[in-house]
Amino acid sequence: MRTLVQSKSIIMIMNVVINVDKPEGLTSHTVCQRVKTELGVKKAGHTGTLDPAATGVLLVCCNKATRIVDYLVGLDKEYIVRMRLGVETDTLDNEGVEIRQMPVPPLTASLVEDALRKYKGDISQVPPMYSALKVQGVPLYKMARNGVEIERKPRAVNIQDIELMELTSPYIKLRVSCSKGTYIRTLCADIARDIGTCCYVDSLIRTRVGPFVVGHSAQVGSLKDTQGAFYSMDDVLSFMQEVGLTSDEVRKITNGQVLPINGPASDNRYVRLKDPLGRLVAVGSVTDKGTKMATLLVEGSNT
Repeated sequence: MRTLVQSKSIIMIMNVVINVDKPEGLTSHTVCQRVKTELGVKKAGHTGTLDPAATGVLLVCCNKATRIVDYLVGLDKEYIVRMRLGVETDTLDNEGVEIRQMPVPPLTASLVEDALRKYKGDISQVPPMYSALKVQGVPLYKMARNGVEIERKPRAVNIQDIELMELTSPYIKLRVSCSKGTYIRTLCADIARDIGTCCYVDSLIRTRVGPFVVGHSAQVGSLKDTQGAFYSMDDVLSFMQEVGLTSDEVRKITNGQVLPINGPASDNRYVRLKDPLGRLVAVGSVTDKGTKMATLLVEGSNT
């Protein structure tokens, strides 16, 4: 995937996606605010909340790139998590209040790996009360802080891979590759229960979102000095098939007309629509009746 080289023109336009390494202690929303202040962009939004105590990849979309947030939230993710066994907190991480202690049984690598196998593939999770998930417009964590607990419906997620990296009781370190919507704190709590104890997440790093890795992330406070962490909308959406349009087709589709364009070979029903000069114009939605514009982008104009 290509990255943008920093220049004055890019700073002025800044319709880009930035791979930011979120610092510990900041909310994802605060990181977006810091990006806006540091780079002078008008809009900034992230593609998936990362807990305040966690660090790692947070994709921040700037200006017109905020229009593609919904296309990026579905990217798979990878985490490195360290569990502290024998103690549980109300938030299931190291920022919470201790609510329970349990003995930690004798553990071996094979015993832990046997427990992990259950969690590979499609699983069901109940979201934790301390989460950004909203119910009737109110984040669950706000309810939890007020001492309110409500019933949460299980959600289907997929664990592509889960690997034991280190076992030094009472700590277990795992690498987890998973689908969007996976709660790592809940996953760890379920694993701890299966091996006969409880736990909380002692540290959490999101090492990857889609093709974006933490090793190529920009640091808040030095964004302008970072090479290789700024991506164009076209490159970020490269998982979508590219469709070239004539000037007349560009005019028609941006005016709301449906074009008789065949669907992509993949399961992704969205395509990148390009003008005759190869510039990204819009994201198109492929239906049985043809292709219509889903999101107008017109990359390269000022916001």
